[in-house]
Amino acid sequence: MNVKGIKWINLILILAVLGGYHRYAGAHQEKMAEASKASKSNESGWKDGSYESSGNGFGGQIRVRVTVADGEITDVKILSAKKETKEYLNMAKKLLTDIREAQSPEVDVVSGATYSSNGIKEAVRKALEEANE
Repeated sequence: MNVKGIKWINLILILAVLGGYHRYAGAHQEKMAEASKASKSNESGWKDGSYESSGNGFGGQIRVRVTVADGEITDVKILSAKKETKEYLNMAKKLLTDIREAQSPEVDVVSGATYSSNGIKEAVRKALEEANE
């Protein structure tokens, strides 16, 4: 077999491998998009209303109110955090938006305010458990 024939065979093999990878990657991406869409849809089972709960922060209890409308988190507010260090709490307040956007308390904690972040996440998780009942 001549050099030109070997180059063509190599080219065909490379294209076949790339085509297979492209097909696999596309199918995987579709599955991930469907899973993400399903987790954000109204399959949450949350009943509309306002739910309050608390979690343990850096300095004590953090009390939150989670509002659910049409099966989605529409608002998250901190009601009280009397013993919480203000600097940590102010940093962790970013989570309120993150939770609303993700439609889940399973978001990343704020670096430098880990305990306050975990307290907010715990409180929201408990409130959403009430919304499932």
